[in-house]
Amino acid sequence: MNKFRILLKETRRGKTIARTLLNLEIARHTENIGGVVIDLGGGKKPSYERFWRINPEKFIRVDINEKTNPDIVADLNKPLPFSNNFADAVFLFNVIYILENPAASLGEIRRILKPGGKLFFTSPFIFNEAKEPADYWRFTGQGLEKILKEAGFEKFSIIPVGERFSAAASLVAPFLLFWPVKFAAYCLAAAFDNLIPEKLKLNQPCPIGYFVGAEKQ
Repeated sequence: MNKFRILLKETRRGKTIARTLLNLEIARHTENIGGVVIDLGGGKKPSYERFWRINPEKFIRVDINEKTNPDIVADLNKPLPFSNNFADAVFLFNVIYILENPAASLGEIRRILKPGGKLFFTSPFIFNEAKEPADYWRFTGQGLEKILKEAGFEKFSIIPVGERFSAAASLVAPFLLFWPVKFAAYCLAAAFDNLIPEKLKLNQPCPIGYFVGAEKQ
């Protein structure tokens, strides 16, 4: 997918550069995911659905808000209403920062995953507070590694998404009143991100957020 073409379409829809870049990462890593797939806290028609090309045998939406018409209404801060070794894949996109005890919630997800099952989630880093109804956490890469290990995951990847310029563009976007101006700012930011030295990205990362993939051993 052409990043700048997607940025154009999504900016016209009112989506931020943060949401678009994270959705592109979701599309890249969840292609052809099958079996029993559970989407936790996605709400009603989340934007990432336009990006993924999954192929589930059974797809289950779980959300605390009945108005989103989920398949199962459940509080993600409590034990999940599934048996052990139930799911082939679990999605937790744009949710982990509102969970009261993320490590415990990841542990619950690990419980319901089959051996070899996969968890995919996104975590904001440079991002405004979003009280939905709460907003507790901003994890660094090391912080994500810590909670994954506490939850029992041994095999995982933590991928930074965006960098300083796209993060800055995301923060100033509310002051750019017209979508063409936002689109221009997003394109410049994405281009300048590519000019940041790899050593700086590695030693002092400053992404918009992280995409995480983990597998139950």
